[in-house]
Amino acid sequence: MQIYQRSRVTILDIKSEITIKNSDLFRTTMQRLLNHPSLHLILNLEHVTYLNSSALGIIADIAIKAKEAEKELVITGIQSPMNEIFEVVKFDTFMKIFSTAEEAIDYFEQH
Repeated sequence: MQIYQRSRVTILDIKSEITIKNSDLFRTTMQRLLNHPSLHLILNLEHVTYLNSSALGIIADIAIKAKEAEKELVITGIQSPMNEIFEVVKFDTFMKIFSTAEEAIDYFEQH
């Protein structure tokens, strides 16, 4: 996992699968980012080929908590076949999903 700042946006770039072995670290990192002063959060999954169900729950939980804190979490870079999972669980009904981090940054700069 790599965290970096672009303009007013904090980006969490995941570089590996999220499994039972590292889901606690993922949850802790996401919660820490939620407490960061940045209003805009990007979760980049470009390099991820597998997420367990815990990771999906963590993402949904943080997205809801972000809205409650007047922040926004978006997802970028979802690769096939994971995009089908995100469609089935209807993540796009409560958060924005972009193809690239650049698209998400452009979105945040316009809002």
